[in-house]
Amino acid sequence: MIERLVNIRKWLLTNEEFRDGVSLETRRGLNETSNNMASTKYKLLLLAVVGITVTSGTATAAVVGSPDIVATLEDDTVAPGEQKTIEISLVNSGELDSGSARNPALNNEVTTAKGLTVSLGSGDAPISVKNSKRSLGTLQAGPKATVPFDISVDEDASSGTYEAQLRLNYKHTSYISEGTGARDEDRKTRTVDIEIDVTDDATFNVTDIDSDARVGSTGTVAVSVENTGDSAARNAAVTLESQNQDLTVSGGAATSRFVDKWKPGEVRTFNYRVSSAEAAEPEPYGFALSVAFDNEDGLRTQSVAQSLAVAPDPEQRFSVVNSSSSVAVSNTGTYEVQLRNTGPLTVNDASVTFVSQNADITFGKSSSTTAYVGAWEPGEVRTVRVDTTASPDAEDRSYALSANVQYDDQEGDTSTYDDVPLSFSPAPEQNFDVSNIEASLQAGEDGSLSATLTNTGTRDVENVVVAWESQQSTLSSKESQYAVGDLDAGESANFSFGVDVSNSAEAGARQFDFGVSYRDDNGDRVEADTLEVRSEVAGSQDEFDIEIQNSTLGVGQDRSITFTITNTKDKTLTSIEGKAFVNDPLSSSDDETFIAELAPGESETVSVQLSAGSDALDKTYPLNLDFQYETPDGEKRVSDTYSLPIDVTDQSGNGGTPLWLIGGIGLLAVVGGVVWYSRQ
Repeated sequence: MIERLVNIRKWLLTNEEFRDGVSLETRRGLNETSNNMASTKYKLLLLAVVGITVTSGTATAAVVGSPDIVATLEDDTVAPGEQKTIEISLVNSGELDSGSARNPALNNEVTTAKGLTVSLGSGDAPISVKNSKRSLGTLQAGPKATVPFDISVDEDASSGTYEAQLRLNYKHTSYISEGTGARDEDRKTRTVDIEIDVTDDATFNVTDIDSDARVGSTGTVAVSVENTGDSAARNAAVTLESQNQDLTVSGGAATSRFVDKWKPGEVRTFNYRVSSAEAAEPEPYGFALSVAFDNEDGLRTQSVAQSLAVAPDPEQRFSVVNSSSSVAVSNTGTYEVQLRNTGPLTVNDASVTFVSQNADITFGKSSSTTAYVGAWEPGEVRTVRVDTTASPDAEDRSYALSANVQYDDQEGDTSTYDDVPLSFSPAPEQNFDVSNIEASLQAGEDGSLSATLTNTGTRDVENVVVAWESQQSTLSSKESQYAVGDLDAGESANFSFGVDVSNSAEAGARQFDFGVSYRDDNGDRVEADTLEVRSEVAGSQDEFDIEIQNSTLGVGQDRSITFTITNTKDKTLTSIEGKAFVNDPLSSSDDETFIAELAPGESETVSVQLSAGSDALDKTYPLNLDFQYETPDGEKRVSDTYSLPIDVTDQSGNGGTPLWLIGGIGLLAVVGGVVWYSRQ
């Protein structure tokens, strides 16, 4: 009330119309109110003057007001030993003694607290305040502001209601003249009592921690907790919460255990499953343990969270002792790795999974494979073998592999030790070379192709087989494979294939493909690169050379035609059956010949009977001959057709001497010669 009167006094004394309309004695009385505002006489005088002035309507308006800040603490219950953050709410309702209708912003100005600072003192409460001073700046009338304070309740605090002290310090504009704009500024300091209730509910304290948690694994953390309060806790949920990402509780950030009734002084032990990441270190990590429970009044209460530390044991590890391989590029073999359990645990049901990071190195057709090891003592070295394949695209270099060891610890928990680095280097690809190529290939003939195979690889190989892989319509191998046998590195061996060359084969170069396979160290047959061989095929050659002895035949004449057959091949031919073919006007009454055998270059004379019809013309006619024969390997073949010229002549004369007459004269000459000779 006094503050409001002072503000009104300031307005009255600064208003010119008021000074002009009021006597000097009245103004002096107003001045004296500053020395004795508590005097009832002057209060009545001030109110009377204000009433006269306002009623007269001659005064110019002024804005007078001040902030009115109320502080409250909603959650005022704490427990002994508790550390918590309390939030005090501040609401400025503002007091406006004289407002402005023309300029409402002036009303807000006189009710706003500026430069507001808030300090919390313990008062008679058994608490300690951390960072007790807060600066809020400006607090206007209306909106609520919340100020947090971190407090610690004494461990031995007795239950009861206590008062902490909140000190408010601010300044504000107390008076604004609308006529001149003149302003008065005041600074205010206030102390507000804040009630804090210390409860006598159950309180809790961690008495012991036992952990077998391990880096990279899951273990049990046993926490023993005592109810140190004066009353029992019911339906208690005891929550262990991890304060970091490297250690988790039951797969998450927190988990709880339940207690139906927990008496004062009773100690309970709770087991939590704690997992530690591989990135964790064997050093203490922070956890928080809190208890939510129903107090004796049935109200749900949250205990003070206690900090505790859990240090995981060192990680269970495995290391590589040695590795070796019998795998070559484009081959499958055995990859052998020796691993040591470097401890500290004995593990059970251990298995090792190998993983390849390169598509050229696989385990069968997969990028990973697993081998079972079983029980594994610390320090023990175990040998693990897996089948491994290096593709044809693999290189003779080192490839990065990794191994993961999965195992069960002594509690039966399954863990994995990841990314054991491994190195794998395949041997160079097993290769072969072919040389000394010899071929006798001719159209229509049986031939052969032979060469020398050399093991150019770095390893000895067994059961080498060369396979004929050429696909040509006019050439075919009599056999599909040739067994070379074992070949040491650098050793050579010959191979050969019999080849059938058809009559339709054309002369020229041919490419022949040979596949080479062998048995690897696992007994598996492995295919090497295909070998390519180039050779010439000669054109077809007549089997026989035929020379006709008498090729003349008269019109109407029937006689024997003789010809000599020579074997032009380099092998003996047998059962040579000849067949003659003629067309009108020629005919044959005996058109077949037979030769039992002809050695290479050997000749024999045979004949057929031919007749020329009376309508034959004086010209050359063809005599066609085919031969069927047998080769030394028993194969029957048919030769190409041989065409021989037969000259047919006209014996009727047509102005010339008849043949019969010429023959008769010749006969008489022979007879006459014989007679003459006898007479001599």
